[in-house]
Amino acid sequence: MAAGDLAKNSLGGLYVGTYASGILLEPMFRSDEIMRNYTLYPNVKYKQNILMANKLTNITAINDGCGANTCTGANLDEFDITQKVLTVQNVSVKQTQCWDEFKAEVIRESYNAGINMPDLNGTQLAQIIGKRTQQGIQHDTIRNMWAGNSTLAGNVANCSYASMGDGLWKLLSVGNAIGAASQLREFSATGTAAANLIAVGATIAPADAELLLRSVFDGAPAELQQTPAGEKKMFVTPNIYNAYFGALTALSPSIGAVDYGHSEAQSGANYTTLRFRGVEVVPMYEWDTSFTALAAAPPALFTAATAAIQATQGCIYAAKSNLFIGSDVTAPENNFKMFYDESTEDMKIRAYFTMGFQFGWNSLVNGGMLV
Repeated sequence: MAAGDLAKNSLGGLYVGTYASGILLEPMFRSDEIMRNYTLYPNVKYKQNILMANKLTNITAINDGCGANTCTGANLDEFDITQKVLTVQNVSVKQTQCWDEFKAEVIRESYNAGINMPDLNGTQLAQIIGKRTQQGIQHDTIRNMWAGNSTLAGNVANCSYASMGDGLWKLLSVGNAIGAASQLREFSATGTAAANLIAVGATIAPADAELLLRSVFDGAPAELQQTPAGEKKMFVTPNIYNAYFGALTALSPSIGAVDYGHSEAQSGANYTTLRFRGVEVVPMYEWDTSFTALAAAPPALFTAATAAIQATQGCIYAAKSNLFIGSDVTAPENNFKMFYDESTEDMKIRAYFTMGFQFGWNSLVNGGMLV
């Protein structure tokens, strides 16, 4: 069956393999939120070894004839291959809707489509449900890519942060990826009330937001510094983003002046692509939701060691190529279907696919939090 409009193609409403991926996964992976910020591995069956070769320096010498170069010293690099394992989890969507709750609308649309049965297929509702399911999967993918933790309550099918494996917060913490530590680097705020550094969504002083971005940028490993600005992202909590943008658009007190701040405050022309020293600053609204949901089991990455507080204002600076999303868009087991169950008088939606997350080099990521 060809992929396309589910509402028009089939009374059975069943798509499998690449056709299911064409409806659920591929539009999500092609979206700006995924394509612009992360690197996709689309053919991970269960596990994939990502082979990473280290850079080589101090390996050249004067050619003095036969034999190998006798390069020595503490800075000599040996050729090495590092492996990172990207593991995907089997993921499902299982939704049920009582027929009585929307039968009038379905019957009206079914008659228009020449169908006389309690079935979503052939109706505009089928299109709506398919689109909403796709958007829900995208939301959960971004949420769990960062905040997923398989040990919260066991890796069970409860649609929580424990349901899709480990996300980057945990992987970066366990891997001591930032400053050889399990938490983000700490930077002391001077203009923000201490309570606002702990409260989710609290107001941050513009000077502190700039301090965080500048410190994370300046303290990044050399390899990350050398990566072109267009290939990197600074992922930040929403109020860091708001404070930084607010500082840029502060209105000048000069009467009659039309400076950058005036222009931006009026037009917001660059609001969707805010940058710091050429690197795009990405507001992660789902982070605030995750901090609230995980208050009973906060992420170790944002637990300040010296201040002994749970920070909620931070930044993760990384190369796009260093953040991986894995799935298998060609798996025959992928499927998406909606059907009417006569025994329960329910409309049911089922989707099955795989998803997993990983990062690559420690030297291509940095991060910090305000304390």
